[in-house]
Amino acid sequence: MSAKDEQVQQQDSYKAFESYDFDNDEQFQLGIASLLASNQDNKDQLILKAKLFYYSKFFTPIQYDEYIKWKDENKKGLNLNTENTDKPIRFTFQEIVDMIEKGIEIPGIKQIPNTLNDGTPSQSQMKARPKPWEINKEK
Repeated sequence: MSAKDEQVQQQDSYKAFESYDFDNDEQFQLGIASLLASNQDNKDQLILKAKLFYYSKFFTPIQYDEYIKWKDENKKGLNLNTENTDKPIRFTFQEIVDMIEKGIEIPGIKQIPNTLNDGTPSQSQMKARPKPWEINKEK
């Protein structure tokens, strides 16, 4: 298996780990309850390590350090993506009505000038098509 295939497989296992429903797994909940009762220091890290241990034992082995590294890289990538995407602001109907009443410019609406085309119209090159009632007169 190539390095790229291993990396894809590893990412898939990380995503599967993150989507696993630990809250409804009775066996995990029994173990984590006893673990949290005995140790109160750094709960979040302890819970994550317990989840990784449990998932590695029953499903796919995952290393804590590699998972943390992958998660940090994905957070950085997500932050960059969210900063670049400018989602249009959505207003409620009432907000738009209030903006119109107050004379505030509504963002995202293109201002169209209230003038006609100033250019001179071109001369037609073809003869006008006859209308249906004019066709019978020509024959």
